Order: sequence, then structure tokens, then C-alpha cells
Amino acid sequence: MLNRAEIAAVVCDLDGTVYLGDHVIPGVPAAIARVRAAGRRVLFLSNNPTKTPAEYVAKLTKLGIPATTDDVLTSALIMAEWLAAQPTAPRVYAIGEPALISTLQSHGVQLSDVPGQIDYVLASFDRTFAYPKLQIAFDAVRAGAKLIATNPDKYCPVPGGGEPDAAAIIAAIATCTDTTLQFTAGKPSPLAAQAVATRLGLPITSCLMVGDRLETDIGMAATGMPAALVLTGASTQAMADQWSGPAPSLITASVVTLVDYLLT
Repeated sequence: MLNRAEIAAVVCDLDGTVYLGDHVIPGVPAAIARVRAAGRRVLFLSNNPTKTPAEYVAKLTKLGIPATTDDVLTSALIMAEWLAAQPTAPRVYAIGEPALISTLQSHGVQLSDVPGQIDYVLASFDRTFAYPKLQIAFDAVRAGAKLIATNPDKYCPVPGGGEPDAAAIIAAIATCTDTTLQFTAGKPSPLAAQAVATRLGLPITSCLMVGDRLETDIGMAATGMPAALVLTGASTQAMADQWSGPAPSLITASVVTLVDYLLT
């Protein structure tokens, strides 16, 4: 059961939780405003690395949820900060879209496509993935590079269906190289929980993760964060009933009903 009095911040997933595609979920802007008016922090945490925080801010603001880049964390940003903090200044082969590449570059991460010079092969959601990229990753891993990833998602939900996500890229590289993924930066990793705590300046036990995906959002409960499942996106009540992972502290219809419960 969720202890409402202990929650100082709400950490919201985006697609499927705040909006679906380009359409905000009804009532969510007002609900977010209520949380802020009550003096509680709101942070948006997305595993999708194909947009920069600035792009997410623009989308949220357009949908009626004012935000700044301080309010947004992405798996790409978490990974970039981790790589930039390594004392050895590792060289990275990044399989990803422009938002990931620009985020890595803005943090001074050294990028390389020369297999013998690569320390990490970084797999990500990449809709331009093609055989030449797989060949470089293959050669790099066989030369000693470690496989890491921005996020573990199997697919990215889009209106009317979904798109293969980072898990497909990870599987392709891991299978042909017979290697093991070292870690991911996004939900449900401890690295994501640490990034949340650092950004908010709060213990993770007082930060409520809110999202629509059991494997990633509710999986954050394993890090010590309480987690609430909303039924506006990828997961249904039936799926939650069959879920064998960390239990959500609350299952509710939407962010609106969550906020009603949290603030009463």
C-alpha cells in the first residue's frame, strides 16, 4: 500500500502515461498542476532516447504541461552522464538516432566507429539500424568492447501499434557475438533510480514512479522506489494480475485518479 504522506515527488513516464502519440491523456495537465500546487516535485522520466530533453519540453508545453529541461530525464541523458563521469574517457560506438548522438557529444563522450578503438558498443532505439552498423558492433565486441544499452524496451508504443525498440538491437548484437549485455541506463535500472535521486535531491523512497509499463516503470520498484501503474497505455489489469515482478504500490485508471488519491 502506498504511503501518501511520504511521497515528495512524482516521477512520470511519458508515452502511455501523460500522452498517447501527439494527444494528451484527458485531465493530465490539470492533475500535474495540482501536484505542483501542492508543493510536490514532478519529474518526467522517459526510456525513449529519440528525443532530447528540450524536445520533450516543447512537446509537454504544447500539450498544456509547462516544463523546463530540469524537469526531464531520458535514458540517453542518463547514459551520457554515466559515460562522461568515467575516469578513463571511454570510446563509444553508439547505435542510435540523432538525439542520442547529440546528447553524447554535448557531454564530451568520445565516439568512434573503428572496432579496435571502441570500449563500449551502445545499443539504442534506432530506426536507421542496418547491417553495416551491426558489422561494426560485431567487430568491436569481438575485439573486446562491452555491450551496454540506453534502455531495455522491446517495443515503443505508437498510435495503432508499435515500433521495435532497443531490445531488438541488443538481441541482434548479443546473439551474433555470443556476449552479454552489461547494463542499461533507463528504467528499471539502479542507474535510473540514482539519476532521479540526484536530480531531485531526494531519497528514492520518497519518489513515486508512475507509468504504464510493468517491465520498466513498475520494475523500478526493485530499486526501492514505490511505483504506481496507470492503465492508460501498454498494460491492462489482466496483465498486472499475471505480473511476477515487483508489485506496484497502487494500480489506478490514470494519472488523474492517481493524483486524486495522492492529494486526498
